[in-house]
Amino acid sequence: MRDLGVKKRILMVEDTGSIGALYKSYLNPLDVEVVIAETGEKALALFETGNEFALILLDIILPDCSGYEVLSTLRKRKIETPVVIMTAHGSIDVAVEAIRHGASDFLIKPCAADTLRITVSRAIKSLGPEREDEKSEYYRGFIGKSLPMQAVYRVIESAAPSKATVFITGESGTGKEICAGAIHQASSRRNGAFIAINCAAIPKDLIESELFGHIKGAFTGALAEREGAAELADGGTLFLDEICEMNLDLQSKLLRFIQTGSIQKVGSSKVKQVDVRFICATNRDPWKEVSKGHFREDLYYRLYVIPLTLPPLRERAEDVLDIAQSLLISFSKEEKKSFSSFTESVRSRLLSYYWPGNVRQLQNVIRNIVVLQDETEVTEEMLPFPLNEDSNENLELNQLGYIPEAGLLPKKGLLFSTEITSKKETKTKKEGIEALWMVEKRAIQTAIDACNGNIPQAAALLEVSPSTIYRKLQSWKD
Repeated sequence: MRDLGVKKRILMVEDTGSIGALYKSYLNPLDVEVVIAETGEKALALFETGNEFALILLDIILPDCSGYEVLSTLRKRKIETPVVIMTAHGSIDVAVEAIRHGASDFLIKPCAADTLRITVSRAIKSLGPEREDEKSEYYRGFIGKSLPMQAVYRVIESAAPSKATVFITGESGTGKEICAGAIHQASSRRNGAFIAINCAAIPKDLIESELFGHIKGAFTGALAEREGAAELADGGTLFLDEICEMNLDLQSKLLRFIQTGSIQKVGSSKVKQVDVRFICATNRDPWKEVSKGHFREDLYYRLYVIPLTLPPLRERAEDVLDIAQSLLISFSKEEKKSFSSFTESVRSRLLSYYWPGNVRQLQNVIRNIVVLQDETEVTEEMLPFPLNEDSNENLELNQLGYIPEAGLLPKKGLLFSTEITSKKETKTKKEGIEALWMVEKRAIQTAIDACNGNIPQAAALLEVSPSTIYRKLQSWKD
């Protein structure tokens, strides 16, 4: 058991003296002793001489090695001191990598004083037995304990205290608005308004009015003065969903708003200052939209401060049953039904299906069952289309290289040396079928080799997140 006498002693591994001194001063109000090591070697040497610490703040980029190497060495030596990774490159992939190496949290540099103090306080308070709330699969509207979702939670907790803009990307149905709401609730603005505006759902000639408001008589139908979303969000958070759908003229006005913090209602000459924290989201690749000329490059750089990519449901297969069970209980209560569980065969179908519509599709499937049926257990006969069909469709997708858990798709014949035969030939040549994990492993290794070992590039070829590849590689090592 850790000696409580060292509970307030912290090791900071930071090679830049000025940054180390600054962060040390940030922690003075916590009444902690901060020891600074400039290299990984010096940090490890401190433990060899019997030093003990309650927490380690560990920079990833060090002069002699990476922070991950230091962390791995500590864990190999059975040193279980909690570690908070510090990085200047905040992303889901960094968070996944940090957690995979055994970190308890991570910070995006440069970090504000409040952010650093909150993270350190949380890490110190969590010393000792794991709390019940940390074991739960629920987090601010999300359900799931998978590694990709743990990484999402870490980014939310790290980004929430600051005013920095968070740019959420992810497929439709992954929960981007839930994520935005979670960031707002975890921030100091939680008592302010959370205003969401869907840039794709509002006609282009009305979206400026929706965003900035208008005065009476500004245009036909403007019968009274109206506050816009920006004004309503003053002191709180403004969430711009599907921002890549915004027209270029309004993008320039949004850019000015972000730069100056001032708004001007449609038809008015008065300018008003507002204090708003921006969160935006899209189901597209924002940089591709910039390349196509659909999204302003200067606005992209203004908004793309903290990127947060929500994983599709097929990349977090271990969460599917938890989500389905929660939805089943919730909808049953709402509809006054008696459902409480799934048969084993239904559980298998839920796990093997590839969920192109993500959590939203799963939600619709469970609601369909609860509304149309009334039993205590969900059986295969109750499953709606396409889950009620034989598994031939999924089998064919798998033979084409689609791996439900990883979300892998073939890339123009690059990944497989074996030709895809016709449907008839596939059924008659059963001896040629490989184990699914072997197909997946070969696909990933081929992509990595084609990219000379560059995991992010390989992930782009495979159309998955780098965290998926790291997770697979680790599982094969184990």
